Amino acid sequence: MARSSMNMISLMNYAWDQRQKVDADTYQDQCRNLLSHAYADLTNMYDSYCRSENLKNDDLIFYTFQEIFVMIMLSDDDFLQGEYDAYCKFCNYANIEPLSVADCRSLYSRTSVDKLAENINFLSKLRDSIDPSKYEAMVLAFCYLCLQGDKAMDENEYYILRCFFEAGYDYAPSTWQQFKDEW
Repeated sequence: MARSSMNMISLMNYAWDQRQKVDADTYQDQCRNLLSHAYADLTNMYDSYCRSENLKNDDLIFYTFQEIFVMIMLSDDDFLQGEYDAYCKFCNYANIEPLSVADCRSLYSRTSVDKLAENINFLSKLRDSIDPSKYEAMVLAFCYLCLQGDKAMDENEYYILRCFFEAGYDYAPSTWQQFKDEW
């Protein structure tokens, strides 16, 4: 599929505008809906792969998304209700029981930055396998997640999101300070 470039500032501006326009519950629904299309396509692709290779489907796509969710939610050392509610809505959409708050904290503490980077790299490698608008919507959903609860973006969230943007193709400010200056 034809790839389209993304702009982190444009996506964050859109996420911010929506956060100002709608209530928290609607914003969480929008986050889930934005994720759902890429998640469904990636899950279907993985299901087909598992069938063709005669492998047991271990819900790799869901667990990849879940780890990214948890890392974004806890990267600012706060566990905010709006973030957790958005996560629960995504889990309900995926028909998988959400982790408890304590289990989210445990997953966060045992997930390394390298594992997070591996998860994002895995999804980024699949970028060309799904419709570009669905990939961009998925990244936008993670932008939404950063603004759930406290309506603020923090440095660690920025560094996580930046990993979804391909250097030389997409646009993402190269430093936290540059991001703050532009956004």
